[in-house]
Amino acid sequence: MGVVPPVGRLRSGEPPAAGGGACQSEQVSDDGPRPHPSAGGVRPVGRDPGAEGDVSWMELFVDLFFVFAFLKVATLMSADLSVLGTIRGVLVILLLWHCWTSCAWLGNVLHADRGGMPLLMTGVATAVLVIGVAVPETFADVPGNLSGPVVVVGGYLLIRFCVLAVLTYHQRGGAAGRRRTVLVWLAFLAAGAMLLVAALLPPSLPERVDGNLVRVVLFAGALGVDFVIFAGVGRGTWQIVSPWHLAERHAVIILVALGETIISIGASRGVGVDKPVTWDVAAAATLGMIIVSGLWWTYFDLAKMLAEHGLWRTRGAARTRLARDAYLGLHLPMIAGLIIFALGLKHAVAVAVGEADRLWDDTSVLTLFGGVLLYLLALVAFEWRTARLIGRSPLTGIGLLLALFPLAAGAPAVGALALLAVGVAAMAVADRTIFRRRHEALHHLVEPEAARLGGVSPRELFVDLVFVFAFIQVTLLMTRHPSLLGIVRGLTLLALLWWAWISYSWLANIVRTETALVRFSTIGTATAILVLGFAIPQAFGPDRGGLHGSSLIVVCYVAGQAIQGVLLWQVSRTNAVLRSVARRVVLPSGAALVILASIMALEVATPVVVSGSLGVTLLWVAALLVQYVGAYWWGGDTWRVQSVRHWVDRYALIMLIAFGEAIISVGLAASGRPVSVTVLALVVVGALAIGTLWWAYFTTIDAARLALKARTGRARTLLARDAFTYLHLPMVAGVMLVAFSLRQILVPGRTVNVYGHYALYLGVALYLAANQWYWWRMWHVLSWHRVLGAFVVAALAPLTLLLPPVWPLVLLTGLGVVFAALEVLHGGG
Repeated sequence: MGVVPPVGRLRSGEPPAAGGGACQSEQVSDDGPRPHPSAGGVRPVGRDPGAEGDVSWMELFVDLFFVFAFLKVATLMSADLSVLGTIRGVLVILLLWHCWTSCAWLGNVLHADRGGMPLLMTGVATAVLVIGVAVPETFADVPGNLSGPVVVVGGYLLIRFCVLAVLTYHQRGGAAGRRRTVLVWLAFLAAGAMLLVAALLPPSLPERVDGNLVRVVLFAGALGVDFVIFAGVGRGTWQIVSPWHLAERHAVIILVALGETIISIGASRGVGVDKPVTWDVAAAATLGMIIVSGLWWTYFDLAKMLAEHGLWRTRGAARTRLARDAYLGLHLPMIAGLIIFALGLKHAVAVAVGEADRLWDDTSVLTLFGGVLLYLLALVAFEWRTARLIGRSPLTGIGLLLALFPLAAGAPAVGALALLAVGVAAMAVADRTIFRRRHEALHHLVEPEAARLGGVSPRELFVDLVFVFAFIQVTLLMTRHPSLLGIVRGLTLLALLWWAWISYSWLANIVRTETALVRFSTIGTATAILVLGFAIPQAFGPDRGGLHGSSLIVVCYVAGQAIQGVLLWQVSRTNAVLRSVARRVVLPSGAALVILASIMALEVATPVVVSGSLGVTLLWVAALLVQYVGAYWWGGDTWRVQSVRHWVDRYALIMLIAFGEAIISVGLAASGRPVSVTVLALVVVGALAIGTLWWAYFTTIDAARLALKARTGRARTLLARDAFTYLHLPMVAGVMLVAFSLRQILVPGRTVNVYGHYALYLGVALYLAANQWYWWRMWHVLSWHRVLGAFVVAALAPLTLLLPPVWPLVLLTGLGVVFAALEVLHGGG
């Protein structure tokens, strides 16, 4: 399996090949692609210090678990906005940051997707999920169950221990190196002892002693001691091998935090709550999206590239210290600022729609503005440390926000959001106007670096964050209506989202420039999908007094397609091939839009009759069939691929989004209940089940890239259409069915109906069957593991129907582990 960053360099690989024994040397250093993670044996494979280094899909898989953990931190902080509550939240952020930087550090030294590292990283990911489930009990344990603080501390220490143990083994050196290693371990043991005391001591203290305050103080002291390890980076043995890898990892974690803010916009109405969409909801969501877009712009427009340019200019220990300070250090307040902002944004949107559990006050405004200010201050320090540059637009934004804060303190929630949006948007405007000359000069400076980098751009990943929320809403729709019709409706809207996503991704594959028009179209598309996601649970429900669900979905979908159409028209004016492609898709797209318009007209004219009607569902299905079948037969040349690397990685990322939704489903199903042995066992089983499905796809990315690259002309176009545009949809649908089922199975005491049971088994069978079909279309290879697995899983669906709800999942997870082990033994064949 290759190593691939979503925002940086990507490599080609080799086609699947059997075999692969153990490495001959104890420490292998190889940055070249591998046909399969098991090809290098079980020993860790070190990164080549001379190579640039890339982010692996295994590391991105682990990051999905941190998305849920960050969501739970916002939940913890929202329960107590006092000074002490804020300190608690910041300490949990710091704890999670230590966990994440440990994973980033480990991936910087060793390939996370080779040898035995995938097994270790799967264990780390499971521990992160367990920590996320227990985060609400970090400082307030619920009696009668497992100790929440002990679970959080235990998961944290397990992650840190595993990372340090592997690094110690890999980087063992001379006497000086051993002394520094001993110091690092002593610091870890001291911090671990303090954390265990913090978790266990408070219940034993006398009543006159504030046990909660003691726990907070001990937590703060322990995490402070743990910074000794951080300070050791760049000295002696503990060197950063690939600064470029570290830069890409931190770009990803910024995107993860931005994704958490986007999900918070929806979570303001309750992730898992079915409520009507009103104009207030749409307005608040749009303002929130403008703010998030502006924050994304401030980092990925210049700051990221300038920092990497700074890494190019330094050498040796100075480069390592720069990476340490700028990334391991200054990204922490950026992440903290985004999480605090997400908390304020969640409350603001909730107040705007009249569903908040507390009033909008000065503390709420301080949370909203304070999070953004903390992020911008850290960004200014980041630009200074990496490029010796004082960012004029971030400083302008800071000054504007400070000036607008008194006005926001006296304004309602929507007014505060609007003022914040003005302050954040002013930074982008300033870059294009008063600071334009300097801004263009800086862009010219980093153009060689930007041209050297390829693959998926940050703007595409930003849009993908919105699809995470939309996918969550699809699962919610099926969970609210756990019937055959409910599942069909959910999968129908999934197909609509899929077409919106592939349309955007195809256009991004054609348009590789970063103009203002391209970026504003990205923000417009993301906003349309966000509002569409809000309406998904109401698409087929009764009229609840808000906007019509189906009509809002149609309007947002058409708006997104129209924005992309404008961009396509702009770039096709000088490209005859693109004009021809656009003409081919007009007929099926136009016919589908006519059917969607009829759905909208029926809903507006007769909402009581139409709501929940089977006929409306059939019209949705008909519209999508016309779109998909028409585009397949009449638009064959539509799927021209400009960049093979970009095309393959885009579809791998949408698979990651589907898996991310499944992970969030596991976490949400286990949330809101006291931490117990049963809950933790279910979380572990759910994480392993998702991990086995992930393994079946992500072990062949390099081979897929080479296979598509080997084709030329129309053969490549048809392969891109069949293997990616069409065959990836049933794989995503299979994962979504599993996510829907996990929402039911992993809730202790809930009765799982027959549809939830079959969704689990048939979802896995559909995923494996589509995956094998994808294999056959790509390489004309039959993987008997996948074929046999699909048949066995489908056959077990009726046989396991009468078992208690959890046991079918345990059995399915066991089968997944067995088949994954068989593939490892056979080298992926």
